[in-house]
Amino acid sequence: MDTPRLHPLTLRFTPTSLEAAFGEDYTRRSLLLVRWALVLGLVQYATFGILDPLMVPDSFEAVRVIRIGVCAFLGLAIGYTFAPSFPRRMQPVLASVALVGGFGVVAMTAVAQSPNGYYDYYAGVMLLLVYVHVLLRLRFVVASAVGAVIIGAYLAAAVLERTPGALLLNDVLFLTSVNFSGMVASYALERYARIEFLRARQQAESNAVLTDALNRLRTTQAQLVQQEKMAGLGRLTAGIAHEIKNPLNFVNNFAQLSQELLDEIREAVERACEAMPSAACDEVKTLMADLRDNVGRIEEHGRRADAIVQGMLEHARPASGERRSIDLAHLVTEFATLARESVQVRHPECVGRFDLDFDLDFDLDFDLDFDLDPEVGAVVVAPQEIGRVVMNLVGNALLAVCERAARGEAGYVPAVTVRTRRGPSVVTVEVADNGVGIPADVQDRIFEPFFTTRPTGQGTGLGLSLAADVAAVHGGTLTVESREGEGATFTLTLPTPIVTPDRGPRPSGEARPVPVRPTVPA
Repeated sequence: MDTPRLHPLTLRFTPTSLEAAFGEDYTRRSLLLVRWALVLGLVQYATFGILDPLMVPDSFEAVRVIRIGVCAFLGLAIGYTFAPSFPRRMQPVLASVALVGGFGVVAMTAVAQSPNGYYDYYAGVMLLLVYVHVLLRLRFVVASAVGAVIIGAYLAAAVLERTPGALLLNDVLFLTSVNFSGMVASYALERYARIEFLRARQQAESNAVLTDALNRLRTTQAQLVQQEKMAGLGRLTAGIAHEIKNPLNFVNNFAQLSQELLDEIREAVERACEAMPSAACDEVKTLMADLRDNVGRIEEHGRRADAIVQGMLEHARPASGERRSIDLAHLVTEFATLARESVQVRHPECVGRFDLDFDLDFDLDFDLDFDLDPEVGAVVVAPQEIGRVVMNLVGNALLAVCERAARGEAGYVPAVTVRTRRGPSVVTVEVADNGVGIPADVQDRIFEPFFTTRPTGQGTGLGLSLAADVAAVHGGTLTVESREGEGATFTLTLPTPIVTPDRGPRPSGEARPVPVRPTVPA
């Protein structure tokens, strides 16, 4: 970044971008003062016309025409200050106003010269110089040039009117001194304004740096607090889960063993029924069926309890994944595809059942729609953690379109879109579907642990809670927008700095993704 420099003579900033910024700020702060200065100038120019019949009765008509013309020009200039283009043209417009006013005074002094060579409107030139250097907020260089032109025009008129040499020399010295004093005043005013602008700009930049550092510190503090909470919860949950899992394993194992024993008992009962009354045999078979059903329920709920314990451990586990630079498009594509395959394996009823029950041409073989912004590039994240979030969001979206397709809506075409976007300081991953959507009355609770909208036994309610925690640990957010019956859009926002990926020997512009081996949840 170039060091700001102020030219000692022209008072211009270097670099030019700083000069342009000062011009905008100077114009904005000067606009109201300039407008009132023009109004004051118009009032004074018109008011002094009252004295014209007394001072120059012989030249009154000519002087009046000049004065009316200048006042009309001032009125137009005042009106133009309200135009949107005036701030961009303020300096040339004000210079034109000063020159017209000055030439008007010069013209009046020329036509109203007294017999002894004294100019009755001599003081008008000095008043114009005050406006030029102080009130009109002209730049020092512009004001100096305008003042010199006005004085030059006045002296030229004096020479043409054959002013006596002593009086002409007096006019030259006096007006030059007045203009020099005005130049000093305008130089000091503009230099002070420029120094204050530079100080304010540097202070704003310093404040921005401090604000950014404070925000990052707060974010880091929140992440540390979140990690500490998760670590504490993890230790507590690990102990509880260990105590629960041991008897739970016995329940599941003995439930499976009981199913095997029931198969053996069924064979024995079949043989024994040959020597038993039919009524007794039927009763035994009925009891066997009830017992098998009870054992099946024990096994089913045992598996569900085991899944809940595993989810608790996953939810409470601190995000210890190592963060590194990785191509976000590659990461999202890998885990979204893995989520699709996982749903196909875990929910085979989604594949083909709609053709059988509702005669719909739909199954999970439709392609995911990827809309990946090439400007996102590489980001610094914990790949496995963010990958699990993408898997969860895409898996939920696929199940949502499955559920809506199961309703048999005519013309329904399932769609799941995964898109990435890059903002000024964040990257976002969106997963949008046109499934069943989320009821408005439960949208505020979907990120709560153990809250689920799925039927009993089909979800633990920990997936979105875990995803929100991962986003928080990364300093980001996970939000949702949904309308029931129309679909949902989940947005993962990560304030992760954009980095340049390791390109190696690849051609310029081609990013090398860091390979990630997705972990399939148990």
